[in-house]
Amino acid sequence: MSDRDGGRAVAAEDMQARVRARADRAIARARLTADMGFDDVVRAVERAVGIRLRVIRETDTSGWGTLTGYLTLFADRGEASIHVRASDAALYSQFAASHELGHLLDDAHCTGALHERGARERSSITPYDDPTLTTPEVEAELVAEHVAHRISRLLYASPRVAESSW
Repeated sequence: MSDRDGGRAVAAEDMQARVRARADRAIARARLTADMGFDDVVRAVERAVGIRLRVIRETDTSGWGTLTGYLTLFADRGEASIHVRASDAALYSQFAASHELGHLLDDAHCTGALHERGARERSSITPYDDPTLTTPEVEAELVAEHVAHRISRLLYASPRVAESSW
């Protein structure tokens, strides 16, 4: 392995460490617990970030392409909305919404470091495959993805979920 490849590997490990730490802080910030349902998670995020939040299942998504969800934030009004496709399975749209919740909970968002593209989006394209994203933007997407996975584990990996399917 060349020095350059070794440097990239170290940089990737450093990024993953930062992403994990930010995701841990995001989950802790919302005080999420395994006994919560999805609506409870949304309310916990509202309390954590001090805004009113709505999740809207959009029926007309003909122009969305690979977009599966996006966040609109109106900080001056203290409110935000997460838009997901109504045509997606509930689990998938909850995951897309959880990704957007991750953006809200990320401490980089609080400092204004989150990049602005109008709407934050959850696309089927991974951050690594989007050449338009900068390193901080890739990190923000990875944090949101880690948070979404953690929320999913809270919601669907507990015994109460398994029992409810019996």
